[in-house]
Parts: sequence; C-alpha cells; structure tokens
Amino acid sequence: MKVLLIHPPKKYQVWAGVPDIFSQEDSYIFPPLSIMYLSSYLKKYSHHKVEMLDCLPEELDFEDISEHVKRVDPDVVGITAITHNLINVRFAVEAVRKAKKDVIIVMGGAHCNSFPKESIMLKGIDYAIKGDGEKPFLEFLNRIEAGKDVSDIPGLIYKKDGEIFINRPPEPEQNLDIYPFPDRVGLSQEKYWTPGMIAKRTTTIISSRGCPNRCVFCDVPNKYRSRSVKNIVDEIEECVKNFKIEEIHFIDDIFNVTPERVIAISEEIIRRKLKVLWGCKVSTLTTTYEMLKIAKKAGLVRMHYGVETWSDEGLKALNKKTTIEQIFKVFKWTKQLGITAIAYMIIGCPHEKDEESIRQAKYFIKKLDPDYVVYSLFTPYPDAPIFKRGVELKLWEPDVWKKFMINPTLDHDLPTVWNEHLDKATLL
Repeated sequence: MKVLLIHPPKKYQVWAGVPDIFSQEDSYIFPPLSIMYLSSYLKKYSHHKVEMLDCLPEELDFEDISEHVKRVDPDVVGITAITHNLINVRFAVEAVRKAKKDVIIVMGGAHCNSFPKESIMLKGIDYAIKGDGEKPFLEFLNRIEAGKDVSDIPGLIYKKDGEIFINRPPEPEQNLDIYPFPDRVGLSQEKYWTPGMIAKRTTTIISSRGCPNRCVFCDVPNKYRSRSVKNIVDEIEECVKNFKIEEIHFIDDIFNVTPERVIAISEEIIRRKLKVLWGCKVSTLTTTYEMLKIAKKAGLVRMHYGVETWSDEGLKALNKKTTIEQIFKVFKWTKQLGITAIAYMIIGCPHEKDEESIRQAKYFIKKLDPDYVVYSLFTPYPDAPIFKRGVELKLWEPDVWKKFMINPTLDHDLPTVWNEHLDKATLL
C-alpha cells in the first residue's frame, strides 16, 4: 500500500502562553520525529511504500497538501496531531479529502492519547491510534491491504454504526531499542533548526518516552521509558557520520532522570571520540556538578532548566520537587563550567495572587543570572491536573476544550491563562 505521513502546518495554532517568537510558524523547525519513527518502522518491517510530507520547512499551505496528495495518490494518509494544532489538522484533513475523497485517513499523536473520543469525532477522520503508534499502525495497514477486520487492533479508535469504539492500547513498549532510528533519509535535514543553535547542521533526538514527574501544569504521560545508552549513542554516531550533523538537541521531557544516565551517555560519546555539540531539557533536582563536568567534555553546550517559579512555596505548589537552594547551586555550577544556562519561567501561576507576587520573578532572575530566560504564561492544558482544578473553581466550563476539539475553528474562546486572580490582559 502507498502511505503518506503528514506533519501539518502550524499556521493557526492555539496560543499556549509562550512568547510570540516561539509561536510563529518559522520560530523553530524541529524534525517531525513522530512521523519519522513511523516511516522507519514501516520501511524496516513491511513492504508498504512510505512517504513523508513535512509542511513546515517546505512552507507548504493546505492547497499544497491537496496537490501533493493528487500526485502521490496514497491509499492511506497518516496525520500527526497535538491539541493546540487542531485547526491546522482540520484544514489538512479537508485538503486531503479535496484531493482524494475515498482515501483512508488515520490520526495519531499526543492528541489521540489524551482525547481518543474527540479525535475520532473530528470530521474527516476514519481512524485514530492511541499509544505507541508503530506496531498498531503497521498491523492496521496489513489488515486493510488483506481485506481483514481491524476492529480488535490494540490502540485503534473507530466508529461503527454511529458508535465510537476505543480499544485498549497495548502496554507501552519497554524496550525502545526495538524501534529503528527516525527516518532522516526521507527529509531534507539542512532545513531544520533549533533556537540558540551554534552549528550549521542540527537535528533532534528523543532518548526516552514519557516523564516520571507529575508537575501540575504538564500533560506528558507519566510512564517513563528509556532507550539504552548504546542505542542512544549509536543514533548520535549515525547522525554525525551519515548526515554530517554538528549539533543535537535532546527533546526528552527530562533528559537527566538520573545524573548517572547522563554520565553514562557522555562517557560513551567520549569513548567513541564523537565530535558533536548538544543541549537538553533537564531538572535541577537531578543535576550534579560531576554530571555537568563530564557532559561538557562530551560536547554539552546548553542546558534548558525548568525553573518555573521563584520560591520554595511556588515550587511545592507546582509539584516541582526541587528547591530554590538547589536551583542557585546548579546555575552556579553550569556557568562556572562555561555551559549556557537557560531558565524557563512560568508567570501567572495559581499561587501568584497579585501583580507584586509576579514581579518577584524579575528580582529572582536578576539574582540567578542565567544566560537566557524564557518567560511563558501559566497555561491550563486541557488534560493537565490543574485544568480540573480550574473547573472546580468555575473558572471555565468542563467541556470548553472538547467543543473545540470536535469543531476546531479560528473563532474560539479557550482558557489559555489561569484567570483566578488576574485576567489575561493584565498578565500580558
């Protein structure tokens, strides 16, 4: 079967409290690892003909999607979706249908994991897949090609006779090493870039899935799984030697689940004499001086720290587990070693009840002295624990997001800030 995997534009993203520079369509262009993993898995374990279409680096609009579908004439189209990008997903689905009415459209991605029922209710979607998508999607393609029933495939979401069926997803794959590396052959690597990059050729790698932490504002699944050190560094080596990559940004939700993990990866990079720069998103709680020192020798140039707030009370309210003392210690170490230290701060948290409490962040950051600071507004993601708290406080209706998910339009009024104490205009 001919399969087309689409990473839609982000022209009409729902604002999620981040600075405008990160909201713009060309603010950064990460490789679409979700469809790249699907592509490599299908190419390795099946005979299906697979093609990827990433609309971002090519600056493709929805009419371009239609034209591409006409040329490729796929049997199945897979579209990856996140909740805040649903308007673009909707328009992409319409563009596919415009080009080929009877093509099978399957949705995957984080949105399907969090909102399986609403995923299949989006107009134009035939099926959706929840959980790790590689195995279920391959099984789906094989059965469709053979004319067999697909209704019992783990993770599959579908409609039949007006009724919605959500199959239980398979247990999360514990051995992530079974998945081949993302398909970098199918896309032009020179067109991707990350904020703050130093080298000319860069890419992203994800060395784990999920996150063990439970921050109240986060919607990432808690079932954390890591690839082996050998497997991670094998991919780094492939990027460096086969694709001439000079810099890597690890997009794990938390790269240093333990300092020992980072040390082991760093030591393997050093042992193989790989020359590559890299950065990662980390927690101050599990950052040690020894970890930073060894990682610096292995090419670490940038640390993205989720600081979030300015007091121990605030950290406790957000369930961050770390302390202000630890945060200052870690930033001191990072700067001493000549590693760029970036602090991510969230403004307008539930524990910040007036403008003066928010201004404390400015004094805190001045004392912390990071190389860069990224401010964002506290955003109640629809599947994060804090969203339910907002419903209890009657800050918004419980179904406000669900209405949007079923019919995502440009005209919407979604809760994108915590407005218990201060309204959006004041926070902005």
